[in-house]
Amino acid sequence: MEYASRDLTIRKLRRTTDFENLTFRIGGYTEHDQGRFYHLWKNGEVLSVQAEPYRRQGIDYSDTSQCWSTKNFSSDKEAYFYLQEVLQTMLDTLQFGTENNWAHLVRQKDNTYSLVYSRKEFVRLKCPVWTKKVNLDDIEITRIVDCALWEGIHDGMEVDLFMGVHALWSQFVAAESLGHKLMNEAGLSHYTFKLIAHVYKSGMIIGVMCEPIIGRRVCPTDRAAVFAAVADIQRHGILLGSLFPHDILITREGVRFLNTSAVKYYKDHDQLAAKAETEHWAELAKTFGSRMTGPHTPLGSRTRDALSYVIPRLPSPGRPVYTTPELAMMQFVWSVMTSQEYVRTDVLPLLRFRDQQRKGKPAITDDSRHRRRAKMGHKVLIAPLGCPESEDRFEELDEIVPAIDEPYNPKSRSSLRTPYERPNKKLLLPRDDE
Repeated sequence: MEYASRDLTIRKLRRTTDFENLTFRIGGYTEHDQGRFYHLWKNGEVLSVQAEPYRRQGIDYSDTSQCWSTKNFSSDKEAYFYLQEVLQTMLDTLQFGTENNWAHLVRQKDNTYSLVYSRKEFVRLKCPVWTKKVNLDDIEITRIVDCALWEGIHDGMEVDLFMGVHALWSQFVAAESLGHKLMNEAGLSHYTFKLIAHVYKSGMIIGVMCEPIIGRRVCPTDRAAVFAAVADIQRHGILLGSLFPHDILITREGVRFLNTSAVKYYKDHDQLAAKAETEHWAELAKTFGSRMTGPHTPLGSRTRDALSYVIPRLPSPGRPVYTTPELAMMQFVWSVMTSQEYVRTDVLPLLRFRDQQRKGKPAITDDSRHRRRAKMGHKVLIAPLGCPESEDRFEELDEIVPAIDEPYNPKSRSSLRTPYERPNKKLLLPRDDE
């Protein structure tokens, strides 16, 4: 939903709509050998639907030049969204909240469709559960970016969830758990976002829960701090294995790394040093090389637009027809996502609509208390979640004119804080009157 309106979150929809009847499409993909997959979410429950594969005659899907050509790819997307509209006609009969988390969409001889339900377990941990376990039902989900990245509130604290509700991502969830365990045992957990618990549903581990991934993007002046952190980690026998720019964040506490699913421990430090030449130092040289002209966008969920959206229920004689601004927005997103223009140009219509919303914002007043600075002489942390829902949730790259990065000089800084500090901000939590 955030592709169209960033403040139209699950948390807000709970207060403004008949939320229990909303079905979200939180992800999906096509495997030309295995089928078309649709991942649905309704009031805390997940259901994955697998349909027959789609393969055009005369197309060699092992040849990427043929498979990903504009003409062929559009046809594949049309076939994918056709079955998604078939699922729209079945919303009232979909079974959520049972022990079955999987369903096969089967085409009958008369070209109608039916669902056959089953139960599948995806997350098979490579190590024992080494933290506490939390039931998914005890977490208030506030935002779903996609199948793997969720946000929520547990015990009054905001959390991020890395979920494995299908086979494509479940292996990374298992590796993420092991990576955090290795970092903890080496005394290096302060370089990661703390893993709080393993998340289970119906007796199965389906994900992990960590503290909110909040920080600013890495930029050229962070080179010394990042190199020092990686060197410290390597001295403890740990190979991070993934040092892409989007895996590095700068927080109030310093440098932190995402994607612990690639972490490995080496007893032989000579072997570790040989591996680190390419996977640590060569990768960092690329990150902070001459081509790095600005900050990289991290993959943390709180810096991304949500790819999930509501599948609207079809009108029927027994269901009253009414609308609200939120319902109108859901209908609009659905119409765009299933339109021919979307099939041809991907997310371009939604991005255009979002840009129009930004242009329609009230003008900034001349009052110095409300004036927004167009230029910044230093990089700032991503906006925390303590701001009101009506304000922008994140700093936008296209709204900031980046200044020239200069080496950090503590004698000339105008702020009492270092580049790795930020003011204490209260996270976004429900108020008592909500």
